[in-house]
Amino acid sequence: MANKKNKKNNEKRVLAAALCISVVAIAGSTFAWFTSKDEVTNRLSASAAYDVSIAEDFQPPEDWIPGQTINKDVSAVNTGNVDAFVRMWLEGEMSLMKKTSIGIPDTINPDLDLDAVDAGDTMYALGFKFKDSDRYYKVLSTTERANAALNGTDTAVNDNTYSEVKSVQAGGYLVSAPAGAVWTYTTEQQTEITNKYGEKQIVPAGTVVGSKNATSGTSAEVNVEANCPIDSDTFVPQTPGLYIFRRNIALGNANTADTYEYSGYVFDGTNYFALANDTAGNSDYTLPVGAVTVATSTSPQAEPLTYELHDDYIKLYTASETVVKNDNLTWTYDDTAGAEKLTATYGTGDEAIFIDVALANIGTTGETWTAKEATDKTTTFYYNNDLEAGDSSAKLVDSVTLSPNTKNEAFLAFDFDLNVFLESVQVTIGENGNEKTTPVEGANGAFASTTDGKAPASATAQDAAEIADIAWN
Repeated sequence: MANKKNKKNNEKRVLAAALCISVVAIAGSTFAWFTSKDEVTNRLSASAAYDVSIAEDFQPPEDWIPGQTINKDVSAVNTGNVDAFVRMWLEGEMSLMKKTSIGIPDTINPDLDLDAVDAGDTMYALGFKFKDSDRYYKVLSTTERANAALNGTDTAVNDNTYSEVKSVQAGGYLVSAPAGAVWTYTTEQQTEITNKYGEKQIVPAGTVVGSKNATSGTSAEVNVEANCPIDSDTFVPQTPGLYIFRRNIALGNANTADTYEYSGYVFDGTNYFALANDTAGNSDYTLPVGAVTVATSTSPQAEPLTYELHDDYIKLYTASETVVKNDNLTWTYDDTAGAEKLTATYGTGDEAIFIDVALANIGTTGETWTAKEATDKTTTFYYNNDLEAGDSSAKLVDSVTLSPNTKNEAFLAFDFDLNVFLESVQVTIGENGNEKTTPVEGANGAFASTTDGKAPASATAQDAAEIADIAWN
C-alpha cells in the first residue's frame, strides 16, 4: 500500500513539473498558425500577321497608241491572319514631251549640249540629240534605210534607199541656201543643167555639180545657181545655215500655176536640225503654209522663181518635257451601270490627253466596291465586305485605255504612271468571338460609323454582307 501511495505522489510531481515547463515555454514564444497562398497565370498570346496589299496583273506595251486598251487587273489581298476593311483610290503622274516651235536663229546656238539625251532614252529615240536648258532640238537622221517596196530587200542601194534628210530634200529643187553657200550633188544619170553662166549643158551620170561659189576643193565639175534642180539623193551642204527645198504636189494646166509644198532644215556643219512640220495633214517636216511665197502671178510658173522666206512661219522643231503631277490632272467618274470608269484628262482642245480606267465590280453590297466622292481624293472606293485572312477582294480596276479622243497634236511621247493606293484597318472582335458593333477604330481613337452616323450592325465572319459602308476617321 505504501508503494502505491508513493507512486501516485511521484506521478503528481512529474505532471506538476511538466505543467511548469509548459507555462514557461508559452511565456517565451508565439503561436504558429496554418496559412495558404495560391497564384494562377492566364497567358494571352497574340500572333498578328497583319498584311493587306495590292495585287495586280499588268503588262505595259512598248508603244501605247490612241484607242489601245491594256489589261490591268487590280484587287486587294489579305495575306495576314487578321480580317480587315479596305478602301482604294487612284492617282496619276505623267512625263510629257510636246513639240514647241521657236523662231529660227541665223545659226544654231554653239552652246547646245551635244547628245544631252542618253542613247536609249525616249527623247533620243525620237531624234532629239541636243538640249538647251529644258528644250530639246530634233536632229534629222542620215541613216540610210532600204525601201523594201522598191527593191524588196534590206540592202541600201542608191535610189532604193531613203533617210530623214533625203526625205526633206525630196522633190529635187533647191529654193534657198545661205548667202555664198557651198553645196554639191552628183548626177545619177545624164542630165541637162543650166550652169552659172546661164548656159544649158548636158552632163553625164557621175558628174559633181556644185553651187557657183564652189571651189576646186569641193570637187565640183560644174557650177550652177542656187535656185535650181538638184539630185535629192546625193545633195550635200557644206556651209552652215538654212536650206529650203520644194516638191511639186499638183501640176497646173496652161492657165494655172503648179502647186508646191516646201520643206527644209538648218545645217550646222555636221548635223541637220529639223524644221517644224505642218499640222494640216501634210507630210512630216513640211513647212506651214505662208512660210515660203513666190513672186509670181496665177500664170504658169517659170524657172527660176523669186522666193521670199517668212521667219514668222519657219520654226525649228523643238520639244520640251513637262512633269505632270496628279494635281494637274482632271479626274472624272462615270457611273454608267456596267461601264463605270475613271478618266484622267490633261490639257484642252486638240492638245488634250484622255486616259480611261475601266472599273469592275461596282455595287453596294457583298463582294463589290462602293464609290464615294471625297474632298481629298476625287473618288474613293470602299469594299463592301471585310477582307478575311487569306482572301482576295473582287478586282476594282479592269483595264486602261488611251482614249481615241487623244489627237497626235497632244504629245510627242509620254509616260503615264497609274498609282493605286490602299488603306486598311483591322476588324475588331468582341469577347463572344464576333465582330463588334463598332468594328473599326480610327487613328484618333474614335470608332468609325456609317455615313448616316449610326454604327454598323454586328456581323460575324459568316454573314453574306458584313458591312455596307464605313466612314473612316
